[in-house]
Amino acid sequence: MTIFEERTQCARQLMAEKGIDVMLVLSLENYYYFTGDYRRQSRSLLPRDSDPILLVSQGEAEEARSQSWISDVRGYGHMHEMMLTIINVLKERGLSTGKLAVEMEFATPAFLLERFKLANPTVQVVDSKPITSPLRLVKSPDELELIRKAAALADLGMETAIKSIKPGVTEIEVAAEAEYAMKKAGAERVAFPIFVNSGPRSQWLHGLATYRRIKRGDPVLIDIGPVYHGYCADICRSLVVGGGATEEQRKVYDTYRAAQDSVLEMLGPGKRGMDIDQLASRVVTEHGYGKYYVRGFAHGVGLGFEETPFPTIFPEDTVVELPANAVLACGHPTLAVPGVGGFRVEDTVVLTTEGADVLTKYPKEWE
Repeated sequence: MTIFEERTQCARQLMAEKGIDVMLVLSLENYYYFTGDYRRQSRSLLPRDSDPILLVSQGEAEEARSQSWISDVRGYGHMHEMMLTIINVLKERGLSTGKLAVEMEFATPAFLLERFKLANPTVQVVDSKPITSPLRLVKSPDELELIRKAAALADLGMETAIKSIKPGVTEIEVAAEAEYAMKKAGAERVAFPIFVNSGPRSQWLHGLATYRRIKRGDPVLIDIGPVYHGYCADICRSLVVGGGATEEQRKVYDTYRAAQDSVLEMLGPGKRGMDIDQLASRVVTEHGYGKYYVRGFAHGVGLGFEETPFPTIFPEDTVVELPANAVLACGHPTLAVPGVGGFRVEDTVVLTTEGADVLTKYPKEWE
């Protein structure tokens, strides 16, 4: 039995416990997690008590059949035909009035979910998060090895980005150098557009790379998330161009370092997102910047660059006790101080029985 079959069996057990008859998988990450086939715009139906089905573009059906343990692969020519196939399968399996679980996370298109409900009015649609999240939260040894390789690529990308920064270069040029270096070394893609937030843009909570030319004395925040064989790592570093940081800029940066160091020291199995945020907030407050603290200091990493726990999106995730072999990005929100700049330090870590193993290694010292 493959690891993908084992995951499907575990999902079926959870479905039985929760009275769910079938799960419709929409996202690339969950599609790969359960099928072993890695492709975009494909779907899978995982009934609780019968064989699963793949739904792929008709030109891809033969290849998908060779890539997955699932033998029932059905091709479709257009999206309407795919929807009809799902409806027919539910009828075939006697599930037209059953309870169907589907991803309701921020990456799932609302229009697709609404159209499915309109086309299947007798099906009770529920969230699949209680099925998928407990499984994906704990990483297998093979998954951890892929994340470690992604973390090494993240370090390379960060080193390349920082070396390319000089007055007059654009944020886009810095991002391009980092992405090229990582892809040349084996990254398949980046999980999100690389952040190169300079000057006043350093205070952004999220970001991207623009045509802005970086100036001497600018604070710059760089956030990179390479993907290696489907698995992500996440790293962020901050600096001041030319080394001319002001005393308060150093104080803000040191505050963030102190918060992250404290969290990394306390991390381990059994800790919760709530515990992480309370500690980070307390450290930032003790340093005098409490009013600038933004909740959500850590989030999950794996097939998704943000996955369970999602403390900023799902409040219930803040009380989940983290197990060994969970992987987190630690240092998510920007500490943005008006007139000073925004600073952040983020690393990918895996929880072990001894505490936390930091997978991203790029130095944090400005010198």
